[in-house]
Amino acid sequence: MRIRFMAHVFLPSCLVLIFALKCDAQERQSFDDFAQRYQDLQKLPSDEERIAESEAMSLALVQYWENEPFNSASCDPLKDVLGFAEAGTGNDHIAVISWNVEISNQRQVYGGVVVSTSRNGEQKVELLRSKNVTSFGPTLDTKSRYTSKQWPGAVYYKALICYQGSRPVYTLLGWDGADNIRTRKIVETLTVSGNKLKFGVPIISAGRGTTKRYILEYSDQVSATLQWREDMNMIVMDHLSPPREELEGQTAFYGPDMSYDGLVWKKGQWILQPDIDVRDPEITSPWNNPKKLRRRGRN
Repeated sequence: MRIRFMAHVFLPSCLVLIFALKCDAQERQSFDDFAQRYQDLQKLPSDEERIAESEAMSLALVQYWENEPFNSASCDPLKDVLGFAEAGTGNDHIAVISWNVEISNQRQVYGGVVVSTSRNGEQKVELLRSKNVTSFGPTLDTKSRYTSKQWPGAVYYKALICYQGSRPVYTLLGWDGADNIRTRKIVETLTVSGNKLKFGVPIISAGRGTTKRYILEYSDQVSATLQWREDMNMIVMDHLSPPREELEGQTAFYGPDMSYDGLVWKKGQWILQPDIDVRDPEITSPWNNPKKLRRRGRN
């Protein structure tokens, strides 16, 4: 009788374990599918098809997290191919998943989803709608504020959480492919209030007054560093300059000049610290430029 009792206990436990493993495998497989879907869309023959598939993928990710709790550990397949930026814990947690789609003339269209946790513990999912690409002109500046429906677009690879009193403020480090002559790295600021995302919070002091974001714009032919340095407790970036004085202001010619600037969080805002001592001759960008990886017909 005792052996029969133990068998009855053991069998349901096995079924529960098998079911849990099966569900976990299905979840991993779903994110593998999303990762493969993104890689496949880059190979579609027309701009219209790539943009449409990117929008469909955005909607699919929103639908997924509307029905499933967010689990960062299960997102590893996405982290390998998409921009993945996560910060905070508990009710202040946020994750931004973003990606670029290169279209004609090396212009970029972006897709993205933000998963956050409200103050009452409810999971929220927001679709990021990228502005349509209509010209080679700049799509963002340091003064504008954007919503999720007017998102200028970028691929974010790092998120930081800071506090103004009890209010969390998020800072995103990102890449923007701009056009066929310029590239950007961006320090973006973000707040979450209920279901509303606001990109552009005036908390960056980089000269006169405050700005809503900090933009590094430089030649498409070079790379520039923008990274969070935990050991220095600051955002570290290349200082950019033109190769000749007469090219001042023409950012398509700008590049790193072997000096570095930093942003330090003090009294509720980021303060620019010029010409910092990095103390690391091997400093490199933590994230590869996707435009250079996917560029067609160029080195």
